[in-house]
Amino acid sequence: MSPEQVQGQETDHRSDIFSLGVLLYEMLTGQLPFKGVHETAIAYEIVNVDSPPMSSFKPDISPELDAIVMECLEKDPNERAQSAKQIAIDLRRQKRESSKSRMTRTRPAQQFNTAENRKPDEPAPRKFSFTNSIWPIVAGVSILLAGLFAWSPWKGDVASRPVMRFSVDLPHNSFALGTSSLDISADGKLFVFSGVTGTTVQIYYRRVDELTFHPLAGTAGAWYPAISPDGQWIAYEVNGTLMKVSVSGGAPQKLCNIQGISRGIVWENMQSILFGHVNRGIIRVSANGGEPEPITKLDSTKGELSHRFPQLLPDGKTIMYTIKQNNISTFDDALIVAERMDTHERTVLVRGGTFGRYVPTGHLVYARGGSILAVPMDASSLVLQGQPVIIEKGGLLNPASGDAYLAFSATGTFVFSPEDPVSLSTVDLAWIDRRGNVRPLIDSARSYFAPSISPDGQKIATVIQAANDDIWIYHLTRKTLTRFTFGGGNSSFPIWSPDGKFVSYDSERGTATDIFRKPWDGSGPEERLTNGLSISELTSYSPDGKVISFVQNGDIWILPLEGDRKPFPFLETIASEATPRFSPDGKWLAYSSNESGTDQIYVVPYPRRPGKYQISSGGGTTPFWTKDGKELCYVTERSATPRRRGAGGVLMSVEITGTAPFDYSAEKVIADLPPSSTVTDITPNGQQFLTAIFRSQTLGQSGLIVVLEWFEDLKTRVTRRAK
Repeated sequence: MSPEQVQGQETDHRSDIFSLGVLLYEMLTGQLPFKGVHETAIAYEIVNVDSPPMSSFKPDISPELDAIVMECLEKDPNERAQSAKQIAIDLRRQKRESSKSRMTRTRPAQQFNTAENRKPDEPAPRKFSFTNSIWPIVAGVSILLAGLFAWSPWKGDVASRPVMRFSVDLPHNSFALGTSSLDISADGKLFVFSGVTGTTVQIYYRRVDELTFHPLAGTAGAWYPAISPDGQWIAYEVNGTLMKVSVSGGAPQKLCNIQGISRGIVWENMQSILFGHVNRGIIRVSANGGEPEPITKLDSTKGELSHRFPQLLPDGKTIMYTIKQNNISTFDDALIVAERMDTHERTVLVRGGTFGRYVPTGHLVYARGGSILAVPMDASSLVLQGQPVIIEKGGLLNPASGDAYLAFSATGTFVFSPEDPVSLSTVDLAWIDRRGNVRPLIDSARSYFAPSISPDGQKIATVIQAANDDIWIYHLTRKTLTRFTFGGGNSSFPIWSPDGKFVSYDSERGTATDIFRKPWDGSGPEERLTNGLSISELTSYSPDGKVISFVQNGDIWILPLEGDRKPFPFLETIASEATPRFSPDGKWLAYSSNESGTDQIYVVPYPRRPGKYQISSGGGTTPFWTKDGKELCYVTERSATPRRRGAGGVLMSVEITGTAPFDYSAEKVIADLPPSSTVTDITPNGQQFLTAIFRSQTLGQSGLIVVLEWFEDLKTRVTRRAK
């Protein structure tokens, strides 16, 4: 692309002359005139950096030929060569002059290499010359271009390519909320997103020459898909593990343990990947896998809890990211900063915004509220050059995490969600009985998450999500909702002790996510049970209250509550495990795993004995036992069971017969679940299921907006609205 194309300006035949210059430069030197670690950096060089002379790579190239090609590469179209016909004339003239020069230089040597001095069958020696070998190719190019430009189809009225906008429908109304699970390849030819089908999240992809999206095999549970610069790989997170998979299919490859939860994944170049973290700085890892390397560091004196949504700026030395602080209620109050990776000098770019993205046109684009904004930015000095203006409505901002749904390609294609921000008041808590009847539990909808029932069935501990999540206790008889934790980082996954006296939970403290507990009524102080862990899910007490199961880096761990309280891994595999829960007799542990490529329910003995049993056949998540231990329930996705249309997932169970070490019945359907719902627990009598149901916004939306020639559109919108 020419500089004017990168900046979204009007183009004419002189853009093609620039492309010709790039072609001649590479053909003559074997090098590209503009280089960068990624597409944005290359675009920056095209606009701002002069190419080195060709003679610096090939000393045989004459200054005159160098000048012809470098004139094609001028940044300003008015200073660039103005016609291909003139370029062809110049190239032919230079060829003739070069030939004359070579003849003059070689004639004295020919007298020592005559036929009289050679054997009869000895051919005349030929000395290789780089210039000799390349001139026929250049001559051919010049003749072809002379003919083409003599035709001159652009000699009529010159018009820039029009901006085009159109919508793209998504399969199954399945665009997953919560994370920025949307990307487009650098060449603009491939879209990917994380979609929900029933209870299963996986990556879907679509090429621009196709009409439908396709699921990418082996990516169950995948979030934050990020396409590599060459468009051949997709990096993503699944259950605390960074993975990559080929676009053309094949087995996913593990790159590293995230040690927690990622917040935004991006390829730094083909050799390395950057990702944000829920309670750490920006981290780098090799694209071939290895040990993660911290790039930025949280400043606790400023209340920083997380650096997320990284992007490498064009100089390859500066990184831009969003900062979450401990005093914000939504990411409309977050900071967007740029940091030099060598000196760690930091510049605040935006106060009050999230998901910043630098565009080669020289603009910073970011999300706030229900809008996508842009402001001119000098990437070298890190200075904003004006006031931000709204360029689009939408973005589907998640105010609790800062994720936004927008992406652009290096060729100027923009894709985004037109939806309003994710509401923090869209989840109802309800009871569902074994006939599928739904009964509201709490009148007001909020952003409830991971609710759990106390052993006496009288209270519910639930997370209410915000920029800093907290846990609340709802008393069913009194109908009161009381705050249990108090900010300073996310607190999540509350579970009740078997005697009902304590609630344990995980909480972000510094760069760790550890386990804490305190009396449910607040009558005692908080007690820290672990130090320095990276917990992604806290799930179950053993029935004797002596151990807790949790998930870390996609593996199942156990925390003893007696003795030295040293956590240890119970089940470590290359797959990702989730939601481990003890049976009421403490002899079994049920969990879900994607080891088969799809989430299924499994049961293993506890502590350690031979045996492993696959319970589900059509997929399964969120296992939980009835209190008497005679039934194991779980949720499977809609497509696994051919029942009525329009429902969400399906609540399933097997009966535990007890006729063998572990014997169980065939699967049976308990009830169809409402659309966009998830079951999290069961009442002590085993008759009702605690369910979170999304109200006004479902777990998905139906489409995306695609803008072609967006660079030109962006520049026009910013200029017009800034006036």
